[in-house]
Amino acid sequence: MLKTIDASKLELKEAIVNIRRVAKTVKGGRNMRFSVTVVVGDGEGHVGVGLGKAREIPEGVRKAIEDAKKKLILVPMVGTTIPHRILGVFGAGRVLLMPGSEGTGVIAGSSVRTVLELAGVKDIRAKSIGSNNAGNMAYATIEGLKGLKTLAEVSRLRGKTREEILGQPAWVEKVKKVDENTEAAVEEVIEEIAEEVIAEEVIEEIAEEVIAEEIAEEVIEEIAEEVIEEIAEEVIEEIAEEVIEEEAIEEIAEEVIEEIAEEVIAEEAIEEIAEEAIAEEIAEEAIEAAEEAAEEAEEETTEAIEEAEGDENGED
Repeated sequence: MLKTIDASKLELKEAIVNIRRVAKTVKGGRNMRFSVTVVVGDGEGHVGVGLGKAREIPEGVRKAIEDAKKKLILVPMVGTTIPHRILGVFGAGRVLLMPGSEGTGVIAGSSVRTVLELAGVKDIRAKSIGSNNAGNMAYATIEGLKGLKTLAEVSRLRGKTREEILGQPAWVEKVKKVDENTEAAVEEVIEEIAEEVIAEEVIEEIAEEVIAEEIAEEVIEEIAEEVIEEIAEEVIEEIAEEVIEEEAIEEIAEEVIEEIAEEVIAEEAIEEIAEEAIAEEIAEEAIEAAEEAAEEAEEETTEAIEEAEGDENGED
């Protein structure tokens, strides 16, 4: 069942493809009328053909347009052309529609061209192989466009994939063989590159080992220098401690010497004091003896006193 297309939502253009004068013989004579064939379309895939009859041409055109709008169809297209070749048949009219490559244009004549242009097909070839009646060719073209189906629609209807429907052309096998040869050549190149890469990696590893050994030697030298510096610092610290101890001993010795010197000075002072005390005692004893002698010599003469005084001065 075809889906009805709402013509009121489309911007349709009209084209008259055929106007004929027809007559109907009746009891009272002939009734003369006009038969008009009109094509309508929006140039974007929607197209329709209608027929209208009236005593006047404008009325026939109006009826034909209304009839065409009721018979609108959607033309399946692939890009700017139709999906495949098809033969449209209507009465004695036969129109062969063939897809065209981009840039071909619309190669058709008469009413076939009008229908294709209003449908929006840009690249197509058409050939009329039946009646040359404009109306029949227009309807035959519409019948051909109705029978078009896209690959997706055929795949859905038949339940097959695109590859299964199209098959595998002969050139695919040739491409596969070329691809296989190419893959073999590529594998050889890859193997050569891999060998070169492995060689480069080995060289890099050797270089890295040499560099690592040099770095290790440098590190060992640095560590040895640090160890020597640490040992030297320890020795210096020990020597400094010994020097400090010697200085401390010297300070203690100086303090002891000072104490001894103070004691010696104190002893000398004590001796001096003792000597003075002894001298004073001796002096006192002498005085006492002199006094005693004076008392005894009071009775002596002045010469004895002078001698006694001389003796005292000599003792002093």
